[in-house]
This record gives sequence, C-alpha cells and structure tokens, in this order.
Amino acid sequence: MSEQHATTAGDSCDVAVIGGGMVGLASAIALRERGLDVVLLDPGEARARTSFGNAGVISRGSILPMAGPALWGKLPAYLRNADRALRLRYTHLPRVLPWTVHFLAAARTSAWRRAAGALLPLTSAAYTEHERLAARAGTTHLLKRTGWIKAYRTDEAFAAAALERAILAEHGVAMDLLDGPGLRDLEPALVRPFARAMLLPETGSVGDPGALVEACAALFAGLGGRTIRAATRGLAPEAEGWRIDVEAGPVFARQVVLAAGAASADIARPLGYRFAFAAERGYHRHYALHPDSPPLTRPILDTGAGSILAPMGEARVRVLSGVELDARDAPPDHIQIEAAAREAMGTLRLGGPLDNQPWLGARPSTPDGLPVIGRAPRHPGLIFAFGHGHIGLSTGPVTGQIVADLATGRPPRLPLEPFSPERLLRWPRL
Repeated sequence: MSEQHATTAGDSCDVAVIGGGMVGLASAIALRERGLDVVLLDPGEARARTSFGNAGVISRGSILPMAGPALWGKLPAYLRNADRALRLRYTHLPRVLPWTVHFLAAARTSAWRRAAGALLPLTSAAYTEHERLAARAGTTHLLKRTGWIKAYRTDEAFAAAALERAILAEHGVAMDLLDGPGLRDLEPALVRPFARAMLLPETGSVGDPGALVEACAALFAGLGGRTIRAATRGLAPEAEGWRIDVEAGPVFARQVVLAAGAASADIARPLGYRFAFAAERGYHRHYALHPDSPPLTRPILDTGAGSILAPMGEARVRVLSGVELDARDAPPDHIQIEAAAREAMGTLRLGGPLDNQPWLGARPSTPDGLPVIGRAPRHPGLIFAFGHGHIGLSTGPVTGQIVADLATGRPPRLPLEPFSPERLLRWPRL
C-alpha cells in the first residue's frame, strides 16, 4: 500500500480521517470518491483493530444493544463474574462510572425498542453497501449471504428471548425458528445438542475480516489517498481548519473525521467533549476443524456459552469471547477466551489452536448502544463517526457514505438524530 510519512510541517489536505478500521477506511474511500484530497491517520496496528478481529457478521437484525431489559435478571451473575458473556474488572469501574450509570438506565424495554428503530435503517443498508465496496476492492469472494444462528441450550433460555424475537418481527427482520434436530440438519458440524435456535437468513458474513480491511486500505491507496502510519497526539482548531499532531510533524486539514474507535473519546476530550464511553474488550482464537468434521457454514452465537463460533474458511473456526470491561490498554486476561474455547470443544470437533496467543481488541461502546455520527456541535469542520460497538465492520460502509455526505454539504442519506453527539453530551455530569 502506498504510504506517506509526515516528515515536515505543513502537510495539508481537504479531509483528515483519524482511524483505519472499517468505519475510517470506508469514510476515507467515500471522500476520495467525491473528489476530495484525503489523508488517513492510523497507527498501523492492523491486528489491534476490532474490524480485524470480529465475527464478520453483517446482519439487518443487529438492532438490539447490550443494554436490554433482560440485563436485570442477569445482573447478579454479572456482578459475580459468574456469566461468561461479561467479565468486570472492578478496579476499572470507577473510570467508566458515567457509562455504567447511563448503560443501566438504558436497560429498559422502551429504550430497547427506540434503539431498534434507530438502528434499523443503518443495518438494513449494510449488506448492499458492503457488496458495493467489495466490488471496488476485489473482495466479493469474502462475502456470503449465509445467515447466522442464535442457539439456545434449553427451552427456558429460548423462551426468555421472546421479547427480542417480537421486536425483530415488528421491524420485518426475517427469522426461522428451529428445534434441536432441525438445527443439527442445518449445521451437521454441531455435536452439542441444542434445544432451540433462531436463524436470521438475511444475514451476510465475511470469511476473513482482516483481509477485507486490508483490501479496502489498498483500494484507498489506489484511489490516490494518502496514509500516515502514526497515532494522533493532538487535535486543535485553527483559523482555516484543523491541526493534527503526529510524531513526525503536524498535518493540516480543512475538515477532520474522528473515527478512531475506542480511542475517539480520548482524542475528543481536550476539545471539551466528555462522552460517557467504555471499551468493550473481546478476544478470539482460531482452531482447526477435525478433518472428519463437516464444515461450519455460518456464524453461531452459543447463548449458553456467551461466545460466537465463526467459520474463517472451510476448515478454520474463530472462537470469540464475551465482553470484558477493562481499560483499553490493560494487560490481557485470557480467562474468558479459555472458557469459550473449552465450550467450543464440546460444540464442534476442533483440533488445537492455530494462533500462538489469543487476539485482543477493544470495541467502542456508548451506553445506549447507538453510534455517534454527526458534526461536532461546537467545532465546525469536525465530524464524529465512532461508537459502533459490535456493528462497526457491518455498518462501516454505510457510515462512510454518511460521513461523505456531511463533509460535502449533502443531506445525509439516513436520519442522524438518534446518533447525534448532543444526545450524549446532554446527559448529567457524574
């Protein structure tokens, strides 16, 4: 990929995009397609991006945030770190107290329904935008409309998810409900018995998210975009635009897109934007399927284990852990991924791990589960595009088009009020 390193002061562009994950890359590509001179600022740690490490799910049904009404029944187990879906680092909780308070406040049925309605236009456009981007990047072979599965080990667990299915049905999300034998017929690689399952057939999947992101980076370079491999150390408004400080010297831009994922809140804070924000850390590790096992054909959320199994090629499975709430740069803690791997061994016929160490990344999380997309309220020329949580890879290409609309003065193609930065800044200080 063509790269430029800032070695002298005065490098300038129309738009600087901070962040090289799927949201930042898609934004940079869309801005180049509109004819703007774009510089992408990214530390270059490809494996650290959550776009690299997620399950590759592109689902119209990804409209229900973590903060839902079922949280209250699970809260005692969460607080004891007795549920594999969530692990709390108690020494870190004081640092995310505002996020925690507002997250719990969002765990209501009414808020869950509002979030679903807000996210639906974004997720509904996701697969089509991925197809368009993949055609440009030469990655169509990585996209498959396989659907994905939520599997339940007991009838009681399936019954407890009735509200989720009702909200999905209200928004026209297609689903097929399966019993245990029906699930086994659909996915013969499964050896664990499940009681029930929900298949979302409209869902697509990415067979190698890392390869998709790298291909998009190459597309951006091929369009004439410039990439500076450096972390952003400071962001300050100037008379005719913005100054972005990186290690080798400043970069000047008329507009800035802040799409740095979990680092975005730290970059925005010196400008006076104090978002209630948390890093949802997650782990994955790859395993080989046993040579005699049928292939796994679609991602599966094992709700009993709080983890996801995602095929990455015909004979490789990515095992993904639940959420860990800890500092973004804290040392890894492999308890969750080790537990997820043990459960996975009972669900599929797996061989040994294919990675020396588990992967670790940090998802950018807002309390209400909605991303922050829109113009900064107090700084003209600054556009926010972060906080996508678990749907950054999925909705990145859609967000990129919205960012390009904002930067070029066009009406955004989707309603942005639910994603407004002001909604988080209006919350009471704690």
